[in-house]
Amino acid sequence: MKKIHRSLLLLFITTTSFAQEDNSTHLGLKVAPSLAWLKSDTKGYESNGSKFGFTYGIIADFNFASKYAFGTGIDISYRGGKFKTIDEFKTVFFNEDSIISTNSSYTMQYIEIPVTLKLKTNEIGSLTYFIQVGVSPGINISAKKSFESSTQTTVGGVIQSTSSPEDDIENNKEINNFNFSMVIGGGAEYNISGETILIGGLQFNNGFLDAFDGSPKVNTNYLALTLGVLF
Repeated sequence: MKKIHRSLLLLFITTTSFAQEDNSTHLGLKVAPSLAWLKSDTKGYESNGSKFGFTYGIIADFNFASKYAFGTGIDISYRGGKFKTIDEFKTVFFNEDSIISTNSSYTMQYIEIPVTLKLKTNEIGSLTYFIQVGVSPGINISAKKSFESSTQTTVGGVIQSTSSPEDDIENNKEINNFNFSMVIGGGAEYNISGETILIGGLQFNNGFLDAFDGSPKVNTNYLALTLGVLF
């Protein structure tokens, strides 16, 4: 993590001087708390709720016209979500019924480089509104899994229940190394003074590639509140 932070800081310092020489270019920082969830079309797997996610990083706007900008940067993004699976088994010879229910929670961390087109309005009052669309390729750098498996067995009318929780298991081998997402969002900019601009907005990020390296087929998604400042 220290190497990541140093790299981000170095990139910000070296590119800020360039931004100051060209008024059409703005560099800045952002944070984006989010609600993250997983979606799967694989039979037997169902989404079991969202979890808190977070994104932070460097943003860059390259204005090529009065109302258009090319947006990019480097993000550290935390994604994830929860899954539930239920398996039922019946043994006729022993007159035994078993139901195994597993609740899993995943946390995945990525380095992402968004590539977007930003469309702006004229200044309305003191605000300039925008919409932003594009893609965001990413590389997985960390993954953890927590789960609780519960078994309910009925033998001759007698119910027996057991559970086995496991927390914060390193899960990199199950996660695909690469991710590719669609990005769509919107918000507003407020010019404080000179070239300093505050940004606020909402962003939806929808993963195209399978997050898991194998079964089940899973896509990562999140809805984020983006807050940032451009210089």
